[in-house]
Amino acid sequence: MSGYMAAASLALAAAGTAMSAAGQSQKANADAGQANYLSQVARNNQIVAQRNADLARQQGEADAQQQQLKTASLVGVQRAALASQGGDVNSGSPLDIVGDTARAGYTDTAAIRHNASLKAYNYEIQANDAAGAANDAGFQGANAMASLPYGMGSSLLGGASSIAGSSKWSDVGKIFS
Repeated sequence: MSGYMAAASLALAAAGTAMSAAGQSQKANADAGQANYLSQVARNNQIVAQRNADLARQQGEADAQQQQLKTASLVGVQRAALASQGGDVNSGSPLDIVGDTARAGYTDTAAIRHNASLKAYNYEIQANDAAGAANDAGFQGANAMASLPYGMGSSLLGGASSIAGSSKWSDVGKIFS
């Protein structure tokens, strides 16, 4: 009876080795699938961040143009008010007042554009980070699949070595004697 038990034990060891190899395959496929999913999420984040950068620039330019219109309007109002007082708006203090208003408006417009550029730059950094994460996840997915043959081979060779070196083979031989 011990010969049959030994044969059953060896058969179970072989089945365990096969299951281990199959498990390696499933794990590699799951790891690759997860990595590919993470890669796609990161690519989507990259697209969103780049779009946000573009929108920040567009909004900044629209805000800058709006500021330019406000400044031009204010300069017009000042010139009209100064002219209504009977002075020459193209010289002296009236010209200084209008010039100061124009410079302040120009500074505000430049600040708006600068802030929009900084906002867009931060979004571009996010886009670059997302691209790096996507590349890293893609690499991990490819690596999971590339290492699959080695993991399965290791499981099969380790199991075969264990089975071949088993002392139960002598008991199996008793079945045939």
